[in-house]
Amino acid sequence: MDKISILSDFSRTILHPKDTNYTGGLNALHKKLGAELGDAYRVLDHFEFNTELMDFYRSLTDVSVSVFTTDVIQDHPHIRPELEAVFENIFAANNLGVSKKDPNAYLSVARKLNASPSSIVYVDDQRANNEAARVAGMNVVHFDGNTPLVIEKIKHLLSK
Repeated sequence: MDKISILSDFSRTILHPKDTNYTGGLNALHKKLGAELGDAYRVLDHFEFNTELMDFYRSLTDVSVSVFTTDVIQDHPHIRPELEAVFENIFAANNLGVSKKDPNAYLSVARKLNASPSSIVYVDDQRANNEAARVAGMNVVHFDGNTPLVIEKIKHLLSK
């Protein structure tokens, strides 16, 4: 039996904008702020980690936990070390040349994890991504902003 793995989205799952009214993409905001503010840009003045979810992931000792995101914000020098302390792998769809809306993207990541898709719990806030992961054979938890409920759903899937 494969070791159970968690594969988590990053933007709006692990990292959120501090401006709760902002509804656009986090990578777009990150790039815009970097261009506008230059050296004065402090990423954590504008974004914050979902510490409750990060702490939960950190507490899992017998589970491989990785990130599967789309673009580049996770590579910022004030973000990457925080992620590397919790996650075994950090995959970016753009670096892999895949789309998170395509089930083949999840099959590719499963191969990189040396895991069967059915042994992976995927967490994302985007329904299209969740559906692609489900079609690929993964167990899916929709991140709806209710972190305690999401954690309970993950625990339930891990206990199976």
